[in-house]
Amino acid sequence: VLHPILYDWCADKFITILCVLDRNGHLNFNRWLPPPLFETWMEVLEETFAFQFVNRDDIVSWKWSSKKIFTTKSIYDHMTPGPGNGCFSHIWGAKIPYKIKIFTWLLEQKAVLTKDNLVKRKWVGDSTCVFCDQIETVDHLFFLCPMARCVWGMVGSCFGADNTPTNIGQYRLWVTNWLLDGQNVHHFGLAAVCWAIWKQRNKAVFENKLPRHPSEILIHACSFMMYWADLYNSEFQGRVLEDVKTLLACAHRVLAHQNRTVVMRLPAPPEDQVEEEGGN
Repeated sequence: VLHPILYDWCADKFITILCVLDRNGHLNFNRWLPPPLFETWMEVLEETFAFQFVNRDDIVSWKWSSKKIFTTKSIYDHMTPGPGNGCFSHIWGAKIPYKIKIFTWLLEQKAVLTKDNLVKRKWVGDSTCVFCDQIETVDHLFFLCPMARCVWGMVGSCFGADNTPTNIGQYRLWVTNWLLDGQNVHHFGLAAVCWAIWKQRNKAVFENKLPRHPSEILIHACSFMMYWADLYNSEFQGRVLEDVKTLLACAHRVLAHQNRTVVMRLPAPPEDQVEEEGGN
């Protein structure tokens, strides 16, 4: 409705254009129109009477669709912000479980229920990240937190990257720059890593179980990728499994280095202290 107040006050809400023309624009309103609204109403009438009508049957046309036909997709595209009218075809076309599609859609909208988003919903609680002392936001939890940066660093080291992404927009450029086939796998890998981070975050928040090392999150992400690979054709499946083997080797190598025990030896006491104790 272009003029909601005029529409609300009008007593003839369902009148046709033909009737308006026959009445010379004399419509009934439930109250007197103040000067600003009266001027607006006069402008509406001027536009109506100036329009060049054609003597033929009316045709219903939907302006948000290229075929001029109503579809729920056209409504979704119109109401969703973002590039390409927010189609998110890279999400809905990906062969991953539907709940993961919903999760990554929320992730790109920055609507995942991180603590900062919970605060916006009047949640009262500690808004700091469970892995560090910073405020938990979508970008922080999945990209900027030391835990997440370590995970992305291990991923990047497997294909020679010397930096890590700081948000989803940078991730697309990052994976396209460092991987020759980045466009085809970028959402697949993003979904697996971010879902693994989210699962580990929830385990830390609700079960008080922190990971021993970020490589555990990467191993978890690899298990998702191996499981989801079955949804693709054999060629893509083979490439994914090869990449997963590389990621797992890196994660296990880092984890083994972390678990390597170091024998600690106490330094020998000074000689004067030994002589003093012996004299006593």
